[in-house]
Amino acid sequence: MMVFRIIVTGSFNSGKTEFIKQISEIEPITTDKPVTEQDLKEIKALTTVALDFGRLTIDDDIIIHLYATPGQERFDFIYPLLLKNALAVIILGDITDEKSLKDITKYYRKFYNLKRLPTVVALTKTDLDNKVQQEKIDEYLSSLPKDVPIKMINATDKEDVKKTVLLALQMLLESDEDQEEIV
Repeated sequence: MMVFRIIVTGSFNSGKTEFIKQISEIEPITTDKPVTEQDLKEIKALTTVALDFGRLTIDDDIIIHLYATPGQERFDFIYPLLLKNALAVIILGDITDEKSLKDITKYYRKFYNLKRLPTVVALTKTDLDNKVQQEKIDEYLSSLPKDVPIKMINATDKEDVKKTVLLALQMLLESDEDQEEIV
């Protein structure tokens, strides 16, 4: 049996906890605590302070452990610990929030500089009406490598989340095949 660790990251309120809740076959382990920053309290009451954990069994041979990071910079110290045995990264960005979209490239660089892993970008909240204009989204994401897939998802839709996780797994398996060919 193989256990794959996939990291789910992104800015505050991008949907990481909900993403884990939608796909986990166990009751997710969350570390939500009340938001302390006054300006963020207006957005939501609770925030992740350590990590969220979920588990997904693909088949008898493949189990995925999903770890969602906190979205506030003061918790960045946890990234190297989570990445230690990670095999892929999913970066979430809130399509209704320009700052969240701008931060996607920042998250990509942070994680890439710590460990080079297959990465998927998933833009969340596609079900909402107040989306940022597509031209702006394209501008904010233009510096990402062209081989990083960008998906539009609803983090409250189990099928969208499942497809995103399976894409990360597929990229991981393909990168393993590429490494075998090089050796």
